[in-house]
Amino acid sequence: MTLQEINRLDALANNILVSSQLEAGRYRSPREELNFSDLVSSAVENFKNRFPNWHWTGKIEQEADITGDAALLQILVNNLLENAVKYSPREGKIECRLALKDHTIQLQVIDEGPGIPDNEKKKVFEKFYRIGNEATRTTKGTGLGLYLCKKIVEEHHGTIQVTDNSPSGCNFTVSFFT
Repeated sequence: MTLQEINRLDALANNILVSSQLEAGRYRSPREELNFSDLVSSAVENFKNRFPNWHWTGKIEQEADITGDAALLQILVNNLLENAVKYSPREGKIECRLALKDHTIQLQVIDEGPGIPDNEKKKVFEKFYRIGNEATRTTKGTGLGLYLCKKIVEEHHGTIQVTDNSPSGCNFTVSFFT
């Protein structure tokens, strides 16, 4: 439990530093050709090992090559998977898909959590925004994770959106145009 809390605090500190650098335009993103499929597969395997009580599914197409910053893309994938774990019920299903469609790399992270009300779907990408109020929140967070995801996606000239999963939960979809 202590190790999980240390990892959470380390990720939080890293998110704060990276988001402030991106926001100020001071982050110098090293661009390289990388296999996004391998990055996503590795992240999912890591989460499967860390959170074995959840049911992990999905399909990751191979050879999804992208030019980008490996460290930022790792933060993006980790934040989306972390949110899925955080908001899904224990032993719930979390699905991660990576597909190539018409010159687009599409990453989806789908959970079975409570979902996000329609009037808050765009707001969740704002800095420090969290759904609900302090009295009703049961999960730890700062409201930086999805803000940082949006900044990273924009840095890579992509889009991010959230839609409903049926019967409950969220589907976060990231699209990079190749």
